[in-house]
Amino acid sequence: MNTSFSRPELQKIAKYHRLFLWSILAVIPGNLSNLVFSDQRIVFVVYFAAAVFQIFALYKLGRSLKISVVLLILFMLGLLVPLLSLLILLFLHDKAMKAMKAAGVKVGFMGADPNTI
Repeated sequence: MNTSFSRPELQKIAKYHRLFLWSILAVIPGNLSNLVFSDQRIVFVVYFAAAVFQIFALYKLGRSLKISVVLLILFMLGLLVPLLSLLILLFLHDKAMKAMKAAGVKVGFMGADPNTI
């Protein structure tokens, strides 16, 4: 993996890192919907939408970090395993944070603002 990124690449990383963080937050209502709704169809739709959003964000962030497609597919399959999915999310988050901090970008709680890079 290349560790030096150009300004447009850093903007892309910041944009998709923020999307990735939002996808992690979107999974919380997906998991809580099982407790709130008695209709399993609603639970399935909410959980499925959150999972698709998370896979999309994982792919976009991984590609912007120049991670191989084969490894990204393994990561996507790993999202199906509960503890492994947490490790994958932490790994990608860490990669994005290190890439932006190495370039001197200030990173906040929800990532870096792509407009300030």
